[in-house]
Amino acid sequence: MKIQIVPDIHTGIVRAEKIIQDENADRVVFLGDYFDAFGDTLEETNQVAWWLKKSMENPHRIHLLGNHDLSYMNQNYMCSGFSEGKLFAIKNTKIDLTELHHYCWVGDWLCTHAGLSNDFYKAYNLSGFHEGVNVNDFLRGLATDPESRGRLYDCSVHRGGRNAYGGILWCDYEEFNDIPSINQMFGHTHGSEVRHSVSEVSEHYCIDTGLKHYGVYDTETNLMTVVNSKI
Repeated sequence: MKIQIVPDIHTGIVRAEKIIQDENADRVVFLGDYFDAFGDTLEETNQVAWWLKKSMENPHRIHLLGNHDLSYMNQNYMCSGFSEGKLFAIKNTKIDLTELHHYCWVGDWLCTHAGLSNDFYKAYNLSGFHEGVNVNDFLRGLATDPESRGRLYDCSVHRGGRNAYGGILWCDYEEFNDIPSINQMFGHTHGSEVRHSVSEVSEHYCIDTGLKHYGVYDTETNLMTVVNSKI
């Protein structure tokens, strides 16, 4: 089985679907940020919302939550690009953004929108939220607990916030630190090239390059690769 990981779309649904068609993977994981682009229109927002609603009905696709999507799910977490007009267009489709996932595993790779930094993990894994648990139980605990879920949406000074560390929707690549023995695939921090780091104990990719790249995981070989979309 081949699993494709598609990073931040930001209204580029036509390009994203072309990439998906060309790769022809068995399953697709989207890393979030479907909405908001420089100069996007209300009509584009409407089209993206309808596309996302239909895409979420596909059992072979997993859709993660990005910080721009969070803006339209909960206005307490608005970020750049948000507008009331776009919010109305999205709500008009009756899409349920709460059905977007906070994270998923592709083999032994943790996929999130922005990455789970070791600083964030250590700080809140040892401070009473979900003390002393492994990464999966830590994330599951936060994501399913309404009282502590907001921690995942923390935004640090690296992105104009006030929190000590960025959570999995806001962690900037400059503040990201690997968690030993955890491989990660994420987007969020845009760059012209893929950011890749590998050590003896962990590996990560940041693949937000404007849909110029995407990930492919082969379940038979347990190998993760990053592909140039050539589009």
